[in-house]
Amino acid sequence: MKPLEGIKVVDFTQAHAGSLATMILADFGAEVIKIERKGVGDLARYWAPLKGDDSGYYAYLNHGKKSISLNASSDEGREIIKTLVKDADVVCENFKYGSMERMGLSYDELKKINPEIIYASLNGFGQNGPMKETIGLDLQLQAMSGLMDRTGFPDGPPVKAGAAFGDQLSGTYMATAINLALIEKKKTGKGQKIDIGILDCLYSILEAGPITNDLTGDVPPRCGNSYPSISPYDAFECNDGFVAIGISTDRQWIKFCDVLGMDDLKAEEKYANNESRGDNYELGLKDAIEAVTKTMSKFEVEEKLRSVRLACGAVCTVNEAMETEQVKARDTLVEIEDKALGKIKMPGTVIKMEKTPGGTHTSAPLLGENTNEYLKSIGYSEDKIKELVDNGIIEMA
Repeated sequence: MKPLEGIKVVDFTQAHAGSLATMILADFGAEVIKIERKGVGDLARYWAPLKGDDSGYYAYLNHGKKSISLNASSDEGREIIKTLVKDADVVCENFKYGSMERMGLSYDELKKINPEIIYASLNGFGQNGPMKETIGLDLQLQAMSGLMDRTGFPDGPPVKAGAAFGDQLSGTYMATAINLALIEKKKTGKGQKIDIGILDCLYSILEAGPITNDLTGDVPPRCGNSYPSISPYDAFECNDGFVAIGISTDRQWIKFCDVLGMDDLKAEEKYANNESRGDNYELGLKDAIEAVTKTMSKFEVEEKLRSVRLACGAVCTVNEAMETEQVKARDTLVEIEDKALGKIKMPGTVIKMEKTPGGTHTSAPLLGENTNEYLKSIGYSEDKIKELVDNGIIEMA
């Protein structure tokens, strides 16, 4: 039995961040009922990579969920939603600030129907503050958080993380918050409102940056792939790409020089300790190390350093990363049969639990695939369902 079996989630999320949160809940057994806009559906249904008209992006973020397609702006559509909420545990949404209120589906309104409801909201700036009504996208929020200013090389422009980092992080925070609220509800019988801002989430990972600024007034500089307090700690060029190497102690430095045959560097007094290596890193040490790594392949360097238990890793392409034995051993990628795309590989469940494991096993739903099923379950007759279809209130796959 999965830990969230029996938990019912009415899910208004779309795109990336919110959908990731409810995907995690679905992986661990929650019944996630995705409310999608009639005739349009989730925005992610149109995002590449595509096979024909169907999205692999959507398939990943929405596997294991159900789909109801309706017009939530209509009285009949809202009535269906409110009926579903009556026995739900969680409502999730990541619309622009005020959207749920305008539809008559705010926390205050739904709490009248279900006083124990957990109501989780996620958007760029959260539910209060002067920017709460501002649209927030991942690139913009990485920029505003200070993360972009920390990323990149000192002589280059600021750079965003390669993946949708703010979306991924905030979705994970929201899933965590929902589970904390479920624990509290188990203790007290009371629900609550959850407020997640993507900007807050990005700010939380700046490590000691804000503390350094507060205590000293200094602003941590961009430092590329290196790290100011450890040397060498960088990505070094090889004859077929790059390899990342981290040497964090003087003892490791000796082993590093020995395994790569760099006796001349080992003998240099100015490289004898971590502080002096840092001081001289850009003044010749980096070039000297790279003169050696350039004569080898990235996987050759990786193998040599791992043989003496030093931290290193080839900078892999996505294809290379997907084919590693570690990825296969951990079920980091799984293959499922998607209703729209056929067989497709996607990231598996990250959280590994011995007694109550999650799983990525079932397809994402077709738009409106479960509309008929859920309307029948809450008491709608065949004739009434047909009337709603004819009046453009709902649609079925």
